[in-house]
Amino acid sequence: MPRISLSTVFGVVAGAGIVIWGVLSNTDNPAMFYNPGSFGIVFGGTLTASFIGFRGRYIVRALIGIPGIFLGQRVGPSTLRKDVEKVVGWAQRIQKDGRKMSDTIQQEEKDPFARYIWGLVSTGYAPDEIQAFGETNIEEHYFRNLNKVQILGNMAAAAPAFGMVGTLLGLIVMLSKMDDPSQMGPGLSTALMTTLYGVLLARFIFQPSSTKVKQKLGIERFRKYLILRGVVMIADKKSPFYIADGLNSYLDLDYHYQMDQ
Repeated sequence: MPRISLSTVFGVVAGAGIVIWGVLSNTDNPAMFYNPGSFGIVFGGTLTASFIGFRGRYIVRALIGIPGIFLGQRVGPSTLRKDVEKVVGWAQRIQKDGRKMSDTIQQEEKDPFARYIWGLVSTGYAPDEIQAFGETNIEEHYFRNLNKVQILGNMAAAAPAFGMVGTLLGLIVMLSKMDDPSQMGPGLSTALMTTLYGVLLARFIFQPSSTKVKQKLGIERFRKYLILRGVVMIADKKSPFYIADGLNSYLDLDYHYQMDQ
């Protein structure tokens, strides 16, 4: 079962708590902050602008990916150390049984990227060719998924702008009621609430989600480069000790893999 990102949960709960505390400490009628029209202007306008600028399926993927920020990152220092240990194990098997073991490793491996790289080894490509193909695969996967970051960042920029649109609409409605001051309240409420909703959506949902998605993609990209480097060294017939030392240079000192252990 996927781990929950406690830092994300804490940030959301703490942020929501601060906003709710601010509302309740200033009014006995929190319902006044509920304005479907204002929210519709901000969220609907942001979504519409996104559909104009990006392909629809990418927008859907970006929105579906927002709940994923609550899941913990699968890759960490300890998992990277295990990856080094696994790569060294591959090197030992290849050293013992020769190139024919590469087919067995490919069939056993569950990680799609590792299976792809071992497929290149089994085909008989040279180490520099494996390096080139692997780097292309890593970078293309990274930049394909980076459009989620761009879309969420674009939404973070658009939400306050549509909040301003709602503010202008509310002011127009308010000024049209100048002859009857008692009717100016709804227009002023719309003007202010759209600005509030725009800022909250931008800085509390879209921008943090964009940052977290980019962080996860970067960490996964780093892990793939680690595995690629290890397999290339195996294909280049480096010794397991050399491979362990080479891959340890990617890790924090506290998480180095020691073959004698």
